[in-house]
Amino acid sequence: MNQIVRCHAEGRPDAWEAICLDFDLSVQGESFEAVYRDLNTSIEMYVEYVNGLPEAERAAFARRRTPLAVRLRFLWRVLRDLFVGGGGSNKSRHEYTVPCSA
Repeated sequence: MNQIVRCHAEGRPDAWEAICLDFDLSVQGESFEAVYRDLNTSIEMYVEYVNGLPEAERAAFARRRTPLAVRLRFLWRVLRDLFVGGGGSNKSRHEYTVPCSA
């Protein structure tokens, strides 16, 4: 089954963090390119692991979302950036999706 997972990355020139909101995976790195690459690798490894589980156990891992408070924090940031222009923040943000076979 193919699906699209939602990801968010934010950071400053030397410190970035990226999170996959649908699998509760996160990485840190020195650039957007580094966290983008590392999170994609983490997603691939996670999906491989889940696909190797017995069928009865897959459902529990297939949609292991981040906690609601974390998802709401990212939603707040997106809405703030949309309506207020980032609220004076000097961080860069990227929202993106990643296709995966889950």
